[in-house]
Amino acid sequence: MKEEKVGFGNQLQGVVNGSGARGSVIITHGAGAGMESTLLKKTAHKLAEFDFTVLRFNFGYMNRKSAPSAGGKKEQPDLHAAIEFMKSHGANPILIGRSFGARVCANVILERDDIKALAFYGLPLQGASKTAKPRDWSHLARIKVPILFVTGDKDQLCPLDRLELVLGELTAPVTSEIVPGDHGFKPKSEDLAVEICTKWVDQI
Repeated sequence: MKEEKVGFGNQLQGVVNGSGARGSVIITHGAGAGMESTLLKKTAHKLAEFDFTVLRFNFGYMNRKSAPSAGGKKEQPDLHAAIEFMKSHGANPILIGRSFGARVCANVILERDDIKALAFYGLPLQGASKTAKPRDWSHLARIKVPILFVTGDKDQLCPLDRLELVLGELTAPVTSEIVPGDHGFKPKSEDLAVEICTKWVDQI
């Protein structure tokens, strides 16, 4: 698998898989695990096999060994830089967001008209604590491009009843797939989640 380490933006580091002509994809990571998580690597490798060029990268806070910002506001410029980097090498990208990265993607896409589609791995509708209140996701209704939701049926950060309410407010073309497992599709559905996401991108 062809893999190239790249730098861009404000000292951001990433990895590009593939050099396909079918389009470009950017994958953003969750709050804890970075771009080397198995879920993201499997997704990138599979999409490269499908002849896409795929960038996965670490948000800047990972380099500083600090925590992400509240709501991902400080990470939005990092994703904008990633988009500009990929556009300079090809077509308008598709975004795939994993948990925290999904929150960043969902806000950045509202500021741009050059994103082809958006996929969420475990969109965190609420925090992890038992007393966490649902977050406001009304801004998703402003997204016009196709959206994929891949959610574990035991995901405590994305309760299925809450997800149904959010989906009911959307106007974009939406695909929602539920797989067995928790927020990280454990214990056995990581490969299934990757298959669902990559096939959807392939069809887009």
